[in-house]
Amino acid sequence: MFACDPRLEAVGVVRPLVSIIVTSHNYARFIVACLESVRGQTYTAWECIIVDDASTDDTHAVLTAYLAGPGSGAPFRYVRRDGNGGQMEAFRDGLALAKGPFVMMCDADDALLPDFLETHMAVHLGTKAVAFTSSNQYQIDASGAVIAGDHPDHLAKGFYRYVPQQDFQKTWWIWATASSMVFRRATLELIMPEPGVSFPICADYYIAHFCQQVGNSILIPTIHGCYRRHGENNFSANPLVGAVNALGDVSKHPPHDAFRQAIIAHVLAHYDRFKPIFGPQGLLVMLYRLARYDEMRRILAEHGDKFAPCGRGLLRRYVRFRLTRFAYDRSPFDARLMVIDPPQTAFVPPPPVPGRIWLGRLRHWLGTLFAGAQPTPEACRHGS
Repeated sequence: MFACDPRLEAVGVVRPLVSIIVTSHNYARFIVACLESVRGQTYTAWECIIVDDASTDDTHAVLTAYLAGPGSGAPFRYVRRDGNGGQMEAFRDGLALAKGPFVMMCDADDALLPDFLETHMAVHLGTKAVAFTSSNQYQIDASGAVIAGDHPDHLAKGFYRYVPQQDFQKTWWIWATASSMVFRRATLELIMPEPGVSFPICADYYIAHFCQQVGNSILIPTIHGCYRRHGENNFSANPLVGAVNALGDVSKHPPHDAFRQAIIAHVLAHYDRFKPIFGPQGLLVMLYRLARYDEMRRILAEHGDKFAPCGRGLLRRYVRFRLTRFAYDRSPFDARLMVIDPPQTAFVPPPPVPGRIWLGRLRHWLGTLFAGAQPTPEACRHGS
């Protein structure tokens, strides 16, 4: 791992730069605390791009004074947008200025603990490369007091967990908030939607799920940041009353299908960018995980030439793919996530998933059924 290997420094290899993009709209009262938490990172190879999304409060005055004050030589850049475009557009502006191969999207009302970047980069530079990482978070209130010692959506629960490829047919979420994540910039540049295809709130839902489809993720079980719930959050404005209530107001969340269909449209529109990375077969399987039957039929009718190298019977193969994943996609997420050895010194295979053996047998039987052959007892015995 890079952080523990002095040989790299001996030959002039340096730590990768992390570009922290802080997006803000009317968060003047919180943004200084956020920037101070960025300044306090023990991982020193960072730059911070602050994007004010046309705030109408004192954000501009607060930022101008802060950046002109003590420590003004820190690597901060300030961008002020002319009009309010929402979280995705503000992040897009920041990403266009980013120089680092790794990028973080930080909400201006949140805060990072000093070892946030150090921890994430140790995982990113370990033995299992992923599109992004997500650590656990404290929940704090407007005054900065801790109100919960965990982010309930974050499913690491004591273990470093590798999240393998998952279907996106229905809504699911196993990470913490955007401010808990560090992404590979190359992945972000591949998946960012075109201007106009925007999500003013919950942009991290699109970004995280698309990155997961492209390059998977790792959950970091320890807490390295604070998610602020101050009553005016775009999504989590509801109070924290206990273990049974949702983290946010689901009625404010854009519909799942809007994100799913935007991802499908982006893959098809930028097929020539995805093809050298995944190949036609890899893209076809990605679409199998994203599209429903009627959508897949339309995709193959309109874009069949793109997938001609994959052979014939692609819709029939889609049905087989969906059937063989039926049990897996309904198993608990804890059974699907792979435990890895921190800090990624070795990759540990997951324990057997309940039902995996008979699921393998079902996959084989269906495969031979569509192929017109009879399964052999030997193959069934091994669940191949």
